[in-house]
This record gives sequence, structure tokens and C-alpha cells, in this order.
Amino acid sequence: SSAASDVYKRQNFAAEQEIAGRVVAVNGQVDAIDSTGSSRQLRRRDPFYAGEIIVTQPAAFAQIRMTDSPIVSLKESTQFEILAYSYENPAQEDISTMRLIEGGFRTITGQIGGQDSDAYSIETEFATIGIRGTDHEGVLVSGVLFTGVYDGGTSLENNAGVLDLGIG
Repeated sequence: SSAASDVYKRQNFAAEQEIAGRVVAVNGQVDAIDSTGSSRQLRRRDPFYAGEIIVTQPAAFAQIRMTDSPIVSLKESTQFEILAYSYENPAQEDISTMRLIEGGFRTITGQIGGQDSDAYSIETEFATIGIRGTDHEGVLVSGVLFTGVYDGGTSLENNAGVLDLGIG
């Protein structure tokens, strides 16, 4: 059947993709949308992959653990895309590039950012957020980007330049 064939193709596609992490906790409706627009509901322990957008609905939230160990908490009404993700040992090819489309997140940097801060970034429509050993968050609401730093520092970079932020 065509439906069974589609499921098989999706499973094969997912198997070829790099697992970026797993869901640690979920409350409410949280989905992963792949590059074909196919959506699946995420539950605790489910994997997610590079190329997927994780979407939390209103009154929902999720905690996801990336394979290099950090937990990313996604606030309600958030769209958070895993653009590129690879964690290996040795670390030459490590990369963690994510994009906050809307909503908010908080995270503490994992092994990738700890070994090479240039390998880690979170993109938004206004600026790219880089890190310096960091516990940080970003919220994108009604076309305004808010960022906060709890430990370490971040740098916001766009066409206007670079803004280094830290505690205080």
C-alpha cells in the first residue's frame, strides 16, 4: 500500500539522518516537522533529527537533550529548528546550528560549545547568537528578540556588527 510505503520511506530517511537528541520531558502538544512538511507528535524519549523543526503549542513545553549533553528547554508557542547537528569524538567536525523561529528557549552549552564556541550558534531573524561557556536564553516575541545570560557570555551578530553580552 502507498501509506505503508510512505511510512517505510520516512523510517529509512530518519535512519539515515543523524539523531540530534531525544525528548526528556514534554507537556501538552509538541510536534517535530521534517523537511517534507510531515509532522509527528513527540513524546518522552523520542528522538529528533537535524533538519526538523520542534513546535510547542500554547500551554505546552518541552525539554530536549542534545547528543552532546545539554538540555534545551523550549517555552510554549515556540518553533525551534535543528539546522545542522553533528557530535563525534574527535571533535573536528562538531557543529550545533539551531534557529529560533519564534517563541523562546533556555539552554546550558554542552560539549560542542565547550570544545569550540565557534561550532555552536542559534540563528534568529535579527541576529546570530554565539556563546562563550554559557547558560543563556532567547525569546522572540512579536518581532522583538530578547536574550539573557545566566553564566558565561553570548555574542549577538548581524549586519550592524557584534554585541558581546554577559552577566550584568
